[in-house]
Amino acid sequence: MDSVGSAIIDFTEAAYDLELDDEAWLPSVLKRGLPVLDQGLGVICMDYGLPPDGAAVELRGVHVGSGPPDFAERHLRALESTPPEVLREQFRPGGAGTASAECGHDPKQLAHYTSHVNHCKDLLYITAADERGVGVAIVAPLAEVRSLTPHESERWQMLAAHLEAGHRLRCGLAAKDAGDEPGTELPRHAEAIFDANSFRITDAVGSARESAAAKKLRAAAIAVDRARGKLRKSNPEKALEIWKALVRGRWSTVDWFDSDGRRFVLAIPNSPDVTDPRGLSERERQVVRYAAFGQTNKMIAYRLGLSRSRISLLLRSAMRKLGAKTRAQLVQMVQTLDALE
Repeated sequence: MDSVGSAIIDFTEAAYDLELDDEAWLPSVLKRGLPVLDQGLGVICMDYGLPPDGAAVELRGVHVGSGPPDFAERHLRALESTPPEVLREQFRPGGAGTASAECGHDPKQLAHYTSHVNHCKDLLYITAADERGVGVAIVAPLAEVRSLTPHESERWQMLAAHLEAGHRLRCGLAAKDAGDEPGTELPRHAEAIFDANSFRITDAVGSARESAAAKKLRAAAIAVDRARGKLRKSNPEKALEIWKALVRGRWSTVDWFDSDGRRFVLAIPNSPDVTDPRGLSERERQVVRYAAFGQTNKMIAYRLGLSRSRISLLLRSAMRKLGAKTRAQLVQMVQTLDALE
């Protein structure tokens, strides 16, 4: 078995592990994904806060998976001395790639980091944040400036999609448990429960009771089970490809064990909550938001669990409503309005 390849499924699996508390979750994701995350010079992850009012990024807990003894100290020193507006841009949601590619327009940004973390010349990163601006980031230093191949870029974007979905899921459940948001009476505020052996639905509420939704959820649960089974060893890349981050832009599927230890699969609402006053539908808002982050239609479809044709239709509909003639013009409109807000 290729331990590096199979680690992409270990990482993805860990992202949706709701049995761990918040303190243990991110170190677990880092540990289980270490073979694929560590590029030879170590890897570090951290929690951060991205205040919506434009205030400075709040740097919180740091966890080191591997690397030099002073890695955490140097990493924090680099971030704390980065201009606040630059740091906010670096910690934007949904990012994955290399710093050299991201900072190509301003090489001084990368030079500043490597002046502190001087055992590297580039770095690979993944960032994820929920709608409240609470986020997580993973950084792996690189020995040389590196350009990702299209295949490598897609792999990191897929891993970023699952980190984002898993993190958002935890934040959403915490809000529901605290009574800040409405939930359901099912375990973990799920909207559907499937028997893990037959994948037949045993209970459902809300829109999960609709025939089409139940069919999609069952198919997704089967796909995830396949990805986590033999396929993770025989073909981990295929396993990652079929494990979409969401189902129909609304649900994440996770394991749940009852008091007798029986395994079930829960479909838990985990839709990206994108506010938008411009008259777009919920799905249009989500698609436009990811397009504004530079995501391709393929990656938007992967993140939302929708077909690529559906993504194209939603983008065209949003362009028509907003009066944009091209995708680039649509993205520029969204970015301009976000800046004004």
